[in-house]
Amino acid sequence: MSNVAQHERSGTELSESASRRTLLASTVGTVLEWYDFNLYGLASALVLGPLMFGSSGVGGTLAAFASLGVGFLARPIGGFVLGNLGDKIGRKPILMFTFITMGLSSALIGLLPTNAQIGIWAPILLCVLRIVQGFAVGGEFAGATLLTMENAPIKRRGFFGAVPSMGTGAGFVLATVVFALVSALPNDAFLAWGWRIPFLLSVVLVIFGVIVRSRLEETKVFKDIKKADTKRAPLVTVFTKHPMAVLRTIGLVMGGAVWGYLIQTFSLSYGTANLGMDRTALLWAVGVAAALEMVTIPFWGWLSDRVGRKKIIVTGVVLTVLYVFPFFWLLNTRDPWLVFLAIVIGLPILKDMIFGPQAAFAAEMFSSNVRYSGVSAGRELGAAIFGGSAPFIATMLISLGAGAVWPLAIYIIATLVITGFTVLTGPNNADKDLRDIGD
Repeated sequence: MSNVAQHERSGTELSESASRRTLLASTVGTVLEWYDFNLYGLASALVLGPLMFGSSGVGGTLAAFASLGVGFLARPIGGFVLGNLGDKIGRKPILMFTFITMGLSSALIGLLPTNAQIGIWAPILLCVLRIVQGFAVGGEFAGATLLTMENAPIKRRGFFGAVPSMGTGAGFVLATVVFALVSALPNDAFLAWGWRIPFLLSVVLVIFGVIVRSRLEETKVFKDIKKADTKRAPLVTVFTKHPMAVLRTIGLVMGGAVWGYLIQTFSLSYGTANLGMDRTALLWAVGVAAALEMVTIPFWGWLSDRVGRKKIIVTGVVLTVLYVFPFFWLLNTRDPWLVFLAIVIGLPILKDMIFGPQAAFAAEMFSSNVRYSGVSAGRELGAAIFGGSAPFIATMLISLGAGAVWPLAIYIIATLVITGFTVLTGPNNADKDLRDIGD
């Protein structure tokens, strides 16, 4: 038995206190990093169009969402580079790099002059910083979840992978609450300086996050891989020996990414611009729904350990397909309570049935020596192609359809069907030791 295999068996024997420390530190860092990443999505829906691109109409909104997509396009590059390095030099140094880079670039966005002050340089600099953000976050998700899962008992990998995944929702909650508070300012003050405050707070969060993550220890799984693996070409190996696993990870991510980002980002723009709803009310609705995700993401991961990953994900896909049209019907009522209900059902209940078990399902398709590279490459490609483009495509489809939602609903359903098919035809490795997967 190899050193890697020996440790993957003994990984279940780590002390409970050590596992808790790793889980806590990894999750806290992920929350703070996704706070920074999600801030941009909120700002692109509400202020970046007129301030940075000089237009308050559909053109400005499309430009802002296009810049949001630029960050997503950088995520696969970050996934490739940082995932490869994570398999070569370790999980911890990569996670430290991603956190510091994300926080500093977010703070710089808060300091950018507007289009009225420096003209075309405003959107250019904004896009550059968004690219830096996308590159950094491309290596975050896989590293944070693997840091906990590689030390988890076999029967609890779904839960251990879902808790750091919860950071995506918790980070959105934190970003939404802060943005909702500053959006309550008078509109002139909000546009002049209020929107910058959430970005500038990233400096404080970076200091706190560095302290937390500096106390993490490198996983023993990686230490054993480094001793045993002399080839050290994980990115090449993952595409030559695990191409179907990468494709399945893209399909796994597709439906949930489109659905989640449409609710979290596009619904804000659609609600304010098309339906004339209050900006603050929409932010609070999305914020409360995202807060519930701090419970539902770990819950669905935990349940997948007991009834199976496939059952949970496929059930989530089917229910979401049935809910797409009712979601828009509820949204179009303009009734704040019905809109709140629509978003709460859509995010923590349905989207997280697909997302909660996702980290474990993806990780269980790759062997340990390429796991960081494989999960990062597949997940970030799927998020970039489908999640990053979702608000832009949604805005375009609504505009081309003269306000009708059915073209957008069909697009959402199509991506969900592909995700369901991917999961149904994929491997079921939840009960296998990680040493037996992907070789």
